[in-house]
Amino acid sequence: MKYIATKTTTLLDALQEMYPDSSKSTLRKMLKHHRVYVDGISIIKSNHPVEIGQEVSDIPITKTTFRGVEILYEDRDIIVVNKPAKMLSTPLDERDSSHLLGILREHFRTQNIFAVHRLDKEASGVMVFARGKNAVKPLNVLFKKHDLTREYIAIVQGTVKDDKGTWESNLIELENYNVRSTYNDEEGKKAITHYSVFRRSAKFSFLKITLETGRKHQIRVHCKEAGNPIVGDKRYGDKTCDPIKRMCLHASTLEFVHPIKEKKMTFTAPIPQPFSKFGLMPKVMSR
Repeated sequence: MKYIATKTTTLLDALQEMYPDSSKSTLRKMLKHHRVYVDGISIIKSNHPVEIGQEVSDIPITKTTFRGVEILYEDRDIIVVNKPAKMLSTPLDERDSSHLLGILREHFRTQNIFAVHRLDKEASGVMVFARGKNAVKPLNVLFKKHDLTREYIAIVQGTVKDDKGTWESNLIELENYNVRSTYNDEEGKKAITHYSVFRRSAKFSFLKITLETGRKHQIRVHCKEAGNPIVGDKRYGDKTCDPIKRMCLHASTLEFVHPIKEKKMTFTAPIPQPFSKFGLMPKVMSR
């Protein structure tokens, strides 16, 4: 988690802003075990001054994993997780028994957890859930207005020629649940995808993607229509190109203002281990 100081303070006070439900002794243990950084430098002194604009980041105090789901952060209002690939975000119908929403409700022993957005089943990465009805509406508003940052890593087939660019179209859903672009301004919903290439190989291009809108299958369709389908995407891509037996799309960063605490929060999920087959190590991508 990251925190940008809006006033001059001490490191301990900044940590209390980040983790209001944690005791001072717990936060001091974080410092003692070199888990806290100021502008990327490890600091262990609780009274270390933090100036306006400085970034405080940390290795999470604990990481809980339940049925393959890593819980990155939780408080009384939200739960942030790293969703594994090949897991539904929410049930498609009443017969679905294994989905992320159900797993969280089982783990926290409550039905009072609600989905406010989704990741495709084959994708992995950061997701946030509302914990309690008070957070549902403000989180839904954030996603509806797209007043947040959503960044992805995608490995696509072929060479993306431009180092960066934007794909823009209106997307419509067909009867078979596939999505395609239409350039009729009176049809579909506006979709805008920004991309940059951070690496190329003989067969693949490696993209950082930022969504300006959040439509169903937006990244997958835009990559396909650009001539560079996502590796392992059996719906929109080459069914024979599946070297790691999963779609190579990962939600790496989710940044938003906490719906109740009203402070900016940033969550990241490192590159998945299977991506190492392409030479990408499991680490958090720099922004």
